[in-house]
Amino acid sequence: MTVDAFVTDPPLPWARLTADGGIYRIGEAYPRLLTASEADREELNWDRVSTAAIRDALSRLDETVDLVVFGNNAGQGLPLAEALPAPLRAARGIVAYGDSLPERGSYAELGYRYFVPRRDVVAHVLPAAEAAERPPALGFVNTIEHNERNYHTPWRGRTTLE
Repeated sequence: MTVDAFVTDPPLPWARLTADGGIYRIGEAYPRLLTASEADREELNWDRVSTAAIRDALSRLDETVDLVVFGNNAGQGLPLAEALPAPLRAARGIVAYGDSLPERGSYAELGYRYFVPRRDVVAHVLPAAEAAERPPALGFVNTIEHNERNYHTPWRGRTTLE
């Protein structure tokens, strides 16, 4: 799932979280507003990705997080969704998908109850922020590592957004 699914008018504040010594932290120059041009720039990042580190970070979340959205991405989100503590899954977990969700039963067995097409995710984020009585704010963790073999923009030695 890409950040462009969260572009709204007016734009929401967002932050990209990156691993620093095994701990996910808000990146330099964040938070900022998530506009369409900002979402396009985000596609150019080259963050290092560690599924083990992401799973570890997810396993340590508690009820201070209002909502966690997993992009299914042809089942790639399932191992990450397994890492979210079971008590948070039904009330605070959302599984987003493109056109269909063949893995829905697997997520449901894990305790997930909210399944929404990517285009409808923001419609669930805004009410969650209202219910928590705070403004919406988004945090993203890249789960797919781009490199010169799997990305259409040529490598130019870039390691962060410019």
